[in-house]
Amino acid sequence: MRKHPNTSALRGSGKEAIRNAAAELFAEKGFTATSTREICERAGITKPVLYYHFGNKEQLYEELVRDTYYEYRKEIGRAARRGRTPREKMLRVLIAIYAYVRRRPNYWRVGFRMVLAPEKGTPPVDYVEMSQADEKLLAEIVRAGVRRGELRGDPEFIASSLVGMTISNILGFLLAGQPALDKALARKTLALVIEGCARKSTSR
Repeated sequence: MRKHPNTSALRGSGKEAIRNAAAELFAEKGFTATSTREICERAGITKPVLYYHFGNKEQLYEELVRDTYYEYRKEIGRAARRGRTPREKMLRVLIAIYAYVRRRPNYWRVGFRMVLAPEKGTPPVDYVEMSQADEKLLAEIVRAGVRRGELRGDPEFIASSLVGMTISNILGFLLAGQPALDKALARKTLALVIEGCARKSTSR
Protein backbone atom coordinates (compact mmCIF):
# COMPACT_ATOMS: atom_id res chain seq x y z
CA MET A 1 0.00 0.00 0.00
CA ARG A 2 1.41 3.38 -0.99
CA LYS A 3 2.01 5.72 1.91
CA HIS A 4 0.85 9.30 1.70
CA PRO A 5 3.51 11.95 2.34
CA ASN A 6 3.49 13.73 5.64
CA THR A 7 1.97 17.05 4.60
CA SER A 8 3.02 18.85 7.78
CA ALA A 9 6.61 17.76 7.18
CA LEU A 10 6.40 18.94 3.59
CA ARG A 11 5.08 22.31 4.69
CA GLY A 12 7.87 22.61 7.22
CA SER A 13 10.59 21.66 4.73
CA GLY A 14 9.09 23.97 2.13
CA LYS A 15 9.08 26.89 4.53
CA GLU A 16 12.67 26.20 5.53
CA ALA A 17 13.68 26.01 1.86
CA ILE A 18 12.15 29.44 1.28
CA ARG A 19 13.92 30.89 4.32
CA ASN A 20 17.29 29.47 3.25
CA ALA A 21 16.88 30.64 -0.34
CA ALA A 22 15.88 34.11 0.82
CA ALA A 23 18.83 34.30 3.22
CA GLU A 24 21.23 33.37 0.41
CA LEU A 25 19.84 35.96 -1.96
CA PHE A 26 19.52 38.73 0.64
CA ALA A 27 23.15 38.09 1.58
CA GLU A 28 24.31 38.08 -2.05
CA LYS A 29 22.24 40.92 -3.52
CA GLY A 30 20.48 42.71 -0.70
CA PHE A 31 16.78 42.98 0.03
CA THR A 32 15.83 45.50 -2.67
CA ALA A 33 17.60 43.75 -5.54
CA THR A 34 16.17 40.34 -4.67
CA SER A 35 12.87 39.52 -6.37
CA THR A 36 10.17 37.18 -5.19
CA ARG A 37 10.61 35.23 -8.42
CA GLU A 38 14.29 34.62 -7.66
CA ILE A 39 13.50 33.38 -4.16
CA CYS A 40 10.89 30.97 -5.54
CA GLU A 41 13.24 29.66 -8.23
CA ARG A 42 16.06 29.05 -5.78
CA ALA A 43 13.75 27.41 -3.24
CA GLY A 44 12.15 25.28 -5.96
CA ILE A 45 8.62 26.41 -5.16
CA THR A 46 5.88 28.51 -6.79
CA LYS A 47 4.79 31.99 -5.77
CA PRO A 48 1.51 30.78 -4.23
CA VAL A 49 3.54 28.59 -1.86
CA LEU A 50 5.63 31.57 -0.77
CA TYR A 51 2.53 33.71 -0.31
CA TYR A 52 0.89 30.93 1.70
CA HIS A 53 3.79 30.82 4.17
CA PHE A 54 4.85 34.46 4.32
CA GLY A 55 2.42 36.74 2.50
CA ASN A 56 5.06 38.81 0.69
CA LYS A 57 8.78 39.52 0.53
CA GLU A 58 8.66 42.09 3.35
CA GLN A 59 6.96 39.68 5.73
CA LEU A 60 9.40 36.95 4.71
CA TYR A 61 12.34 39.20 5.57
CA GLU A 62 10.88 40.26 8.92
CA GLU A 63 10.02 36.71 9.93
CA LEU A 64 13.42 35.46 8.78
CA VAL A 65 15.21 38.00 10.97
CA ARG A 66 12.87 37.62 13.94
CA ASP A 67 12.80 33.82 14.02
CA THR A 68 16.54 33.55 13.49
CA TYR A 69 17.14 35.99 16.31
CA TYR A 70 14.86 34.09 18.71
CA GLU A 71 16.45 30.78 17.76
CA TYR A 72 19.91 32.24 18.26
CA ARG A 73 19.06 33.82 21.62
CA LYS A 74 17.58 30.54 22.83
CA GLU A 75 20.75 28.64 21.97
CA ILE A 76 23.05 31.25 23.52
CA GLY A 77 20.96 31.39 26.69
CA ARG A 78 21.03 27.61 26.95
CA ALA A 79 24.81 27.62 26.55
CA ALA A 80 25.22 30.20 29.33
CA ARG A 81 23.31 28.00 31.76
CA ARG A 82 25.47 24.94 31.15
CA GLY A 83 28.73 26.22 32.60
CA ARG A 84 29.50 25.81 36.29
CA THR A 85 31.82 28.81 36.68
CA PRO A 86 31.54 32.27 35.06
CA ARG A 87 34.52 31.48 32.86
CA GLU A 88 32.96 28.21 31.71
CA LYS A 89 29.69 29.99 30.99
CA MET A 90 31.44 32.59 28.82
CA LEU A 91 33.37 29.88 26.99
CA ARG A 92 30.18 27.98 26.24
CA VAL A 93 28.55 31.19 24.97
CA LEU A 94 31.43 31.85 22.57
CA ILE A 95 31.40 28.24 21.36
CA ALA A 96 27.64 28.45 20.78
CA ILE A 97 27.98 31.72 18.85
CA TYR A 98 30.64 30.23 16.57
CA ALA A 99 28.59 27.05 16.07
CA TYR A 100 25.55 29.08 15.04
CA VAL A 101 27.58 31.11 12.54
CA ARG A 102 28.94 27.92 10.98
CA ARG A 103 25.44 26.48 10.71
CA ARG A 104 23.73 29.60 9.35
CA PRO A 105 26.43 31.77 7.72
CA ASN A 106 24.05 33.49 5.28
CA TYR A 107 21.83 34.68 8.10
CA TRP A 108 24.82 36.48 9.59
CA ARG A 109 25.80 37.88 6.20
CA VAL A 110 22.32 39.40 5.89
CA GLY A 111 22.71 41.07 9.29
CA PHE A 112 26.16 42.47 8.54
CA ARG A 113 25.03 43.69 5.13
CA MET A 114 22.11 45.59 6.62
CA VAL A 115 24.28 47.15 9.34
CA LEU A 116 27.26 48.09 7.15
CA ALA A 117 25.38 48.92 3.94
CA PRO A 118 21.72 49.60 4.81
CA GLU A 119 19.32 49.82 1.89
CA LYS A 120 16.32 52.03 1.38
CA GLY A 121 13.09 50.10 1.37
CA THR A 122 14.32 47.36 3.68
CA PRO A 123 11.88 46.57 6.51
CA PRO A 124 13.18 48.32 9.65
CA VAL A 125 15.10 46.06 12.01
CA ASP A 126 17.15 47.34 14.95
CA TYR A 127 20.25 45.24 14.45
CA VAL A 128 22.23 47.38 16.91
CA GLU A 129 19.83 46.63 19.75
CA MET A 130 19.82 42.97 18.82
CA SER A 131 23.61 42.81 18.83
CA GLN A 132 23.77 44.34 22.30
CA ALA A 133 22.00 41.31 23.78
CA ASP A 134 25.21 39.24 23.68
CA GLU A 135 27.11 42.03 25.40
CA LYS A 136 24.50 42.30 28.16
CA LEU A 137 24.49 38.54 28.73
CA LEU A 138 28.27 38.35 28.97
CA ALA A 139 28.40 41.39 31.27
CA GLU A 140 25.95 39.70 33.65
CA ILE A 141 28.13 36.58 33.75
CA VAL A 142 31.29 38.62 34.39
CA ARG A 143 29.54 40.67 37.06
CA ALA A 144 28.64 37.48 38.92
CA GLY A 145 32.24 36.30 38.64
CA VAL A 146 33.58 39.59 39.98
CA ARG A 147 31.22 39.45 42.97
CA ARG A 148 32.43 35.94 43.78
CA GLY A 149 36.06 36.94 43.38
CA GLU A 150 36.59 34.59 40.43
CA LEU A 151 37.13 37.34 37.85
CA ARG A 152 38.71 40.78 37.83
CA GLY A 153 38.01 43.82 35.72
CA ASP A 154 35.09 45.93 34.55
CA PRO A 155 32.20 43.67 33.43
CA GLU A 156 31.02 45.99 30.64
CA PHE A 157 34.53 46.46 29.27
CA ILE A 158 35.23 42.72 29.32
CA ALA A 159 31.91 41.96 27.64
CA SER A 160 32.37 44.58 24.92
CA SER A 161 35.93 43.37 24.30
CA LEU A 162 34.76 39.77 23.92
CA VAL A 163 31.97 40.77 21.55
CA GLY A 164 34.34 42.96 19.53
CA MET A 165 36.87 40.16 19.06
CA THR A 166 34.11 37.68 18.32
CA ILE A 167 32.63 39.89 15.61
CA SER A 168 36.09 40.36 14.10
CA ASN A 169 36.59 36.59 14.00
CA ILE A 170 33.15 36.06 12.46
CA LEU A 171 33.77 38.64 9.74
CA GLY A 172 37.08 36.97 8.90
CA PHE A 173 35.37 33.60 8.66
CA LEU A 174 32.54 34.91 6.46
CA LEU A 175 34.81 36.87 4.14
CA ALA A 176 37.87 34.66 3.91
CA GLY A 177 37.07 31.39 5.64
CA GLN A 178 39.54 32.14 8.43
CA PRO A 179 39.91 31.86 11.37
CA ALA A 180 38.20 28.56 11.97
CA LEU A 181 35.34 29.20 14.36
CA ASP A 182 36.05 26.33 16.72
CA LYS A 183 36.48 25.62 20.43
CA ALA A 184 40.19 26.38 20.29
CA LEU A 185 39.52 29.89 18.98
CA ALA A 186 36.85 30.43 21.65
CA ARG A 187 39.29 29.43 24.40
CA LYS A 188 42.05 31.62 22.96
CA THR A 189 39.75 34.64 22.65
CA LEU A 190 38.43 34.25 26.17
CA ALA A 191 41.88 33.78 27.71
CA LEU A 192 43.26 36.83 25.93
CA VAL A 193 40.46 39.12 27.12
CA ILE A 194 40.07 37.77 30.66
CA GLU A 195 43.77 37.66 31.45
CA GLY A 196 44.42 41.03 29.83
CA CYS A 197 41.61 42.73 31.74
CA ALA A 198 42.70 41.12 35.01
CA ARG A 199 46.25 42.41 34.48
CA LYS A 200 44.92 45.89 33.77
CA SER A 201 42.76 45.93 36.92
CA THR A 202 45.67 44.91 39.18
CA SER A 203 48.11 47.43 37.70
CA ARG A 204 46.12 50.47 38.77
